[in-house]
Amino acid sequence: MLKLPVCPHCHAVYSYKEVRDMKQGSMLCYHCKKKFSVNKKLTRFIFLAVVCAVLIIFNLAVIFSTDNISIVMIITDMVFVTAAVLMSPLTVRFKPEKMTKSEKNSVSENKKRGIKNGK
Repeated sequence: MLKLPVCPHCHAVYSYKEVRDMKQGSMLCYHCKKKFSVNKKLTRFIFLAVVCAVLIIFNLAVIFSTDNISIVMIITDMVFVTAAVLMSPLTVRFKPEKMTKSEKNSVSENKKRGIKNGK
């Protein structure tokens, strides 16, 4: 479940920074110029729900087993939240989208002319 997404068409690899900065919606692959959709909401929600459940269970275990509750809970909560934030780009998923005929023609024209990334 936790891995950086790749293009669903050509399996081009996207970096951590690229994935982190992507917006929800439609994108074009930088390599094959085919459309895919970026899905962040569902997988991120599931991931954060699991992190919250683990934190609640861990905090309950700390409450019942440790005398110095506040320091241990603050440190572990900070570690868990930081790890969750850093791992959030690993929850992004790409799904293929069909291109319209005009988009296909535009991509083939650009390939013939040697134009990359719409420039």
